[in-house]
Amino acid sequence: MESVIIDKCALPELITSYIHSEKVRLFEENGNVILSPVGGEYSILEKSFGLFSDGKLSVERFMENKKREKALEI
Repeated sequence: MESVIIDKCALPELITSYIHSEKVRLFEENGNVILSPVGGEYSILEKSFGLFSDGKLSVERFMENKKREKALEI
């Protein structure tokens, strides 16, 4: 299975609207042509993940706060 990496701008706009990275891996598998994002495919998710998108509240700290809240309820 040979693959080639191309710039996103080499693809039609209809396709690029679904791809959130600058580079795309193009390969053929079982008769299907597959486009796969290369690097940065999750960058859009990292920016908008959860209510605390500024990154100041870690998962561990959030869980500690939830445990304290739960203890106060009892």
